[in-house]
Amino acid sequence: MIKINLLGRTKLKAAKIKKVGVASNQTLMAVMAVAVVLMSIGIIYFWQRILVQQDEELSRQIMLAKKEKVRQEGMLRENEVFEKRRKLLETRINVIESLKKNQSGPVQVLDLLSDCIQRSEGVWLKDVVQKGNLITMNGTAMGSPDAVADLITNLTRVGNFKNVNLVNLQELDSKYSFSITFEGNIVAQSDAAS
Repeated sequence: MIKINLLGRTKLKAAKIKKVGVASNQTLMAVMAVAVVLMSIGIIYFWQRILVQQDEELSRQIMLAKKEKVRQEGMLRENEVFEKRRKLLETRINVIESLKKNQSGPVQVLDLLSDCIQRSEGVWLKDVVQKGNLITMNGTAMGSPDAVADLITNLTRVGNFKNVNLVNLQELDSKYSFSITFEGNIVAQSDAAS
């Protein structure tokens, strides 16, 4: 039998090459598709890791910010307490300074009164009340009303007292109870200096 090759050898090879080429193109396309899918999955995985790290960092910063806020609120409360204490202390200091400034006047008045009473024999004071510039003095004199007259004279001679008036004089068992009013013209040294 005789075989006749109608297609020829060259055509057969081309058909085989064409079949191999199509298969290899399909394989290459499949490999490329798998590679693209794997790359997409890898990119998504790494992107997710970056987002998780950023989320953790932001959560840590938020927690630190909340702690700092609580700390600063505590400091603000402490500052308010210290501010109230400071204002209270300033008020106390102002009162103390005012008392020190105003204490020299009454001390001078009492010194002058002490001198006047020592020069007037037999006179004792019960109380001294000052309302503004008006001073009221109540006391007792032994023996005669001349001791009260001496006291009024001594108060007038001092020169720092004005309008010295005998308000009341009563005798009881050779004791004379009296009440004298006068205006004190004493200026505190700190006021005189300014």
